[in-house]
This record gives sequence, structure tokens and C-alpha cells, in this order.
Amino acid sequence: MAHANAAKPTLFQDGWRQGTVFHVRLPIHTVGLGADDSVVATEIQHSSWVIASQDCDLAGVHVDDDAAVVEVRAVLDEDPPQDWGVRSRKLRLDVARYVKAGIAPAFVSPSLLARLAREGREDPLPEGRAIALKTWLGLRFDRPAVPEHLVPLASDVAKRVRRPGGRLTAEAVHDVLMQFDDSADPTRVALFAVIEPDADREEVRRWLAEVARAIPTELGVVVEIDVGTKAETSLELIETSYAADASQISWRGPEPEGAV
Repeated sequence: MAHANAAKPTLFQDGWRQGTVFHVRLPIHTVGLGADDSVVATEIQHSSWVIASQDCDLAGVHVDDDAAVVEVRAVLDEDPPQDWGVRSRKLRLDVARYVKAGIAPAFVSPSLLARLAREGREDPLPEGRAIALKTWLGLRFDRPAVPEHLVPLASDVAKRVRRPGGRLTAEAVHDVLMQFDDSADPTRVALFAVIEPDADREEVRRWLAEVARAIPTELGVVVEIDVGTKAETSLELIETSYAADASQISWRGPEPEGAV
């Protein structure tokens, strides 16, 4: 039997995209404990939103569907972050507006978007910012957090890979991956730079060596440095590594310059 909405356009066909900003008053719900340890739900109203669901999901629902299956996130404009990196708790959508991790997403129906939000829909984000949002959503919610006892060491590495003096080298670096062996004292660290195919490998190695020498030994000791292209980076390495904050050094403008 054909789907009842088969003749209706999908949200994607109707012009909605991951990263589309729209304006309609919707509630955000949070749940906590009251004074007597009872469950307390709190509701606040918000008026600006961005689509977080992927384009393939938007292409799979029709404009008349009533199930609340589309994820949206609140768009904020007070105290925006200073840089354009993709690994902080806040991500800029444009000069003045941003999204923030820790604020509960909302889920709305395609019919709500098509009937109530289309008039308040903005043009799609520029490609660079759309890529930034997709990357931020993936990095914030799909990758494991650094264990608490390793945060000072990881933060120190992140600080050094985004120092201004290394910017030109880091523009050829997609990412810096970190592996930790905390069975030793001090913790042993391995650093792996994911580079552009035409990058100067030896220059990147020297850059990583400078980072390694600058790390205080009481935090950790770098025992291995390596570089490789995306094609040379194994899935096992990605799954067992944490990403240093290289995007802060090579993504300070509205478009990516290397690290994504």
C-alpha cells in the first residue's frame, strides 16, 4: 500500500536543510529534582532555532507528517564565542549567533515546520558554516570525552597546537590525534598529525616535536610522533585516539582552512 503522503513533498524538497535557521516560538523542556526529591519539569520559551537533523532524514519525511522527529537546537545571540573553532561548547553560526552544547534539543514535526515556520525561515547557511555545524554536532555528541584525570595534559597539548606561531604549518593539518598510556608515571603520549597529501611531512614532524618538548614533564612525556594523510590513518587509530584542538589554530575565520 502506498504511503498516504507519497504525493506530498518531503521537507528536503520543501527547502529545509540541516543548518536552516527559522523563527517560531517553541518550548524547551528540562527535568530536575524538586525540594522534596520529586521530579520537576521546567519549560522555557525560545524563538530562534536551527535544524540539527541530517539532510537524509529531512528527505525521508513529508511535510504533512505529524510525528515529532526533526531535531532542532536553540539559536542564541548573547555573549557569542570569540573564535570559529568546532570543538568548543559554543559554535558560531554567523558573526552574532551561535548554538551551545548543554541546552536540551527540541523535536518538532515536519507539519509544524511546513505550516508554522516556513514564513520565518532564513536562507540556508553558507557552505562553510553548514560544514562547521555538521562537524560540531558530530564531534560534540559522537566522540568520547577525555578522561577527567587526563584533562590537564590534553588541554596543554591543545593549547600548544593552536599557538599562533604554528598557524602556517597547521593549515596543512586536518587534525592532531592524541593517545595516552597512563599506566606509566608520568603519562606517556603519542601524537599523530593527519595532514594534507601535499604537506611537508618533515616540517609537520618538527612542529609536533616542538609541541612535545614544551609539554611540562609532570603532565606527560611524548614518546612517539607520526604523521599521515587521511588515507594513511587507520580506523583503529581514530577509535583509540582523542582529537587535540587543532581547529582553533586553522579555523578562526568563517570558512575552514584545514582542520575540520
